[in-house]
Amino acid sequence: MSFRSYDLLKLVNDHGQLLTLRKISTVGAYNPATGTTAGAATTDYTFTGYFYNNQSGLISAEDIRRGKRKCLISALSISIAPDEEDIIIGNEDNVAITHVMTIYNAGTAVCYICETAE
Repeated sequence: MSFRSYDLLKLVNDHGQLLTLRKISTVGAYNPATGTTAGAATTDYTFTGYFYNNQSGLISAEDIRRGKRKCLISALSISIAPDEEDIIIGNEDNVAITHVMTIYNAGTAVCYICETAE
């Protein structure tokens, strides 16, 4: 699959919407008695992103874990790179990022393609 970074940016700029990336900034402490984690802190970042469905027609173990939905994020609209386990909030739901692919142009990050769990 080939990408033209300009086309990806144009897609986000023309059809994207404001979304929120929630990153865990402090993991917190695990309490073995209750089986929960307390004291975790998060930081939210607003960005412009575009959700789309990826229908490849083939199903593998990776597809089951990752799901078929992806979010295209303009690197120009966010100050921090998304990571696996981050949460995208918007589009009337919350989804966890399971994989991130970074698209570069002349050594500069232009877009992030985030696979999400449904």
